[in-house]
Amino acid sequence: MSRFFRRKKSSEEEQEVVEDTQVDAAEAQETEPSVEEVTEAEASITEEVPVGRESTIPYHASIQDRLMYMFNDSHMGAGIEGTDEFYLEFMAMGERFWIGKVPLGKVTIKAGAMTDQDAHVRMSNDVVAELLSASNFSEFSKIFMQYYKNAEAGKFIKIEVRKPITDLNRRGYARVPIMKLLIGSAR
Repeated sequence: MSRFFRRKKSSEEEQEVVEDTQVDAAEAQETEPSVEEVTEAEASITEEVPVGRESTIPYHASIQDRLMYMFNDSHMGAGIEGTDEFYLEFMAMGERFWIGKVPLGKVTIKAGAMTDQDAHVRMSNDVVAELLSASNFSEFSKIFMQYYKNAEAGKFIKIEVRKPITDLNRRGYARVPIMKLLIGSAR
């Protein structure tokens, strides 16, 4: 009903409306960049901001320090407190050491051989050097899996699981990212 009773605009009011729209359009063109400028700006933004950036792993001089950092990290070792117990023996850089956790205890590292370990992981010196240079967990995982699946001359990772994998999964190996990488890759 309101559209029937609208008053007619005078020619002066129509002219003011036209001028206002022209001024608004001119201002919009000045403030808004052209399509070419927008695509260049978007391209520079996508180049500057990395997608899926992870937190970096600090420098470690030995693989023992790097592994302990990963087990104690809130992202890489997430859920480790929920695991029952575990014992992993490693052979790297000419040294034997093991990382373990007693029920309701903390993760510890000890030098020497272990008698009743869940798995034995052997890494060549060249692979250890590459693993130490990995800047984040995804890069570490990529290097680890590359040399586990495709061993090269002098570059290898060998995993020998010494207990049934279903037992290990029940005890929490499948929930913790670092343990899933170390043992889950052996399935």
